[in-house]
Amino acid sequence: MELQWPLILFTTFVVWSAGLFGAQGAAALAGEGRRAQMPALVASAALLAVGGVAVFFHLEHWERIFNGFGNPTSGITQELACIVAVGVLMVVAFVMLRRGASDGAGGKVGVAGGSAAAAASKAANAGAPALPKWLAALMIVAAALLVLVTGHSYMMAARPAWDSVLGPLSLLGAACAAGPLTFAVIEVTRDEVVGRAIALFSLIGSIANLAVSVSYLAFMEMASASYTDVGYYYDPTHPTAGMVDVTALTPFAGESVAMVAVAVVATAVPVACAIVGRKTGNWKVWGAVGALCAVVGAVALRMAFYSVGASVYLFY
Repeated sequence: MELQWPLILFTTFVVWSAGLFGAQGAAALAGEGRRAQMPALVASAALLAVGGVAVFFHLEHWERIFNGFGNPTSGITQELACIVAVGVLMVVAFVMLRRGASDGAGGKVGVAGGSAAAAASKAANAGAPALPKWLAALMIVAAALLVLVTGHSYMMAARPAWDSVLGPLSLLGAACAAGPLTFAVIEVTRDEVVGRAIALFSLIGSIANLAVSVSYLAFMEMASASYTDVGYYYDPTHPTAGMVDVTALTPFAGESVAMVAVAVVATAVPVACAIVGRKTGNWKVWGAVGALCAVVGAVALRMAFYSVGASVYLFY
């Protein structure tokens, strides 16, 4: 199957946006990163907008996109509903942050641990507006739901390599790696100490992303056996040659090998970056490298995803 770059970019930027939005919610629940909330919110909204623009390039007649929203069970309708929900929460968060800034809202401040780090975090957060806990919880839930619904849209029995819950989970893993690492970078650029919660989430999310990505690649390899069970579809003018090369429908063959190698390496790097970032505190460098590699890994995994995404109907 040809690489669908508009959809690859749409999925990647939506996942990155949702991961950052969810990381904001996690930081708010932990009482951390209050000065980073507004810049992170703007960045998350910008990433979501870029993803929305990218998807239009996939449509030959984009003006007809609204015709697909009449079916509430369709993937595009469910994605739109989740995007609208996240957009509403972004507006609510923006209003509350602006109102808190104008009112000089304070409140309790989360401590990163250690006397020096605690003092620095408290000083940086002094006077910064805080999001309410209920909104932070909704942000996390809405972000996770958006990612899972986006991934679920691609699950279909006709394409064996796609028909697995590991697909949506691989996107959620990418969000859990790129989001907290990006938020950590925004925190340090706002002269804040990266809190214990975001530092921990960056590590756990990166490990989960690596594990799910490798598992999904293994599933794609096993799914390639499904094509041999339905026989071959032949061109009548070439009765001895199959229309599709079954051996190419695996992530570990042909051009897909390079994509798989990039995906594995790029999803492993954020784990190392999160570990080094926690030890050195230099999140401006290690957080940025980790977040970018998580995004590159997500793109490479989607490239392999499309490369092996042939339909079994090609064989009938």
